[in-house]
Amino acid sequence: MIKAIIFDLDGLLIDSEGSWNEIRNQIFLDYGKPWTEVDHKAVMGVSTQEWTAYMLRRLGSDLDPQQLVEMVIDRLSALYRKEIPFLPGAKEAIRLAGKDYPLGLASGSHHSLLDIVTTHPELAGKFKVIISADDVNSGKPSPDVYLEAARRLKVSPENCLCLEDSGNGIRAGKAAGMKVIAVPDARYAPPKGVLQMADVILKSLKEFTPALLERLSRF
Repeated sequence: MIKAIIFDLDGLLIDSEGSWNEIRNQIFLDYGKPWTEVDHKAVMGVSTQEWTAYMLRRLGSDLDPQQLVEMVIDRLSALYRKEIPFLPGAKEAIRLAGKDYPLGLASGSHHSLLDIVTTHPELAGKFKVIISADDVNSGKPSPDVYLEAARRLKVSPENCLCLEDSGNGIRAGKAAGMKVIAVPDARYAPPKGVLQMADVILKSLKEFTPALLERLSRF
């Protein structure tokens, strides 16, 4: 039985993966290094500390970690303050899920970015629990962020449904023992084997319906 629903953020509710990728790519270009699709997929859903360490290893640079974080987060924050790029069906999915279930947000994003998004007039007050991977020991694909969200929601993980777009996120949700709906972004699609780990695969959040929730609650 589903007793709580937990959403990912980047690539699921907002079309931000391209922005993350472009910002990192530009930083790497400034240092004369390539930033690839493989690199981008490797850091999807991980914590700020983890993606910072990954980027510094790849850069081979003595750049201060906090300076790198600020370079990335400040550029993303500026974009979000202009306009939050909600994906089709995102706000509707949150409204639908919130009618009958407590909601959580479990993201790899920095808290400053989560604050900008979740204080948007159409999202404000919708999430009972908001967790960043920075709040736990390890980001996705570790289950830590989902297990912490379930703990704060006071719901057993097996009674939680999570929605994800990335391979790291799908792995995290399944490792936490939750039901998983995958809504992959074709630009950064998970490997087929990982995608098939999900209980349901949707083309977009427009396919997230009361009938689907009712069906999932039966098993």
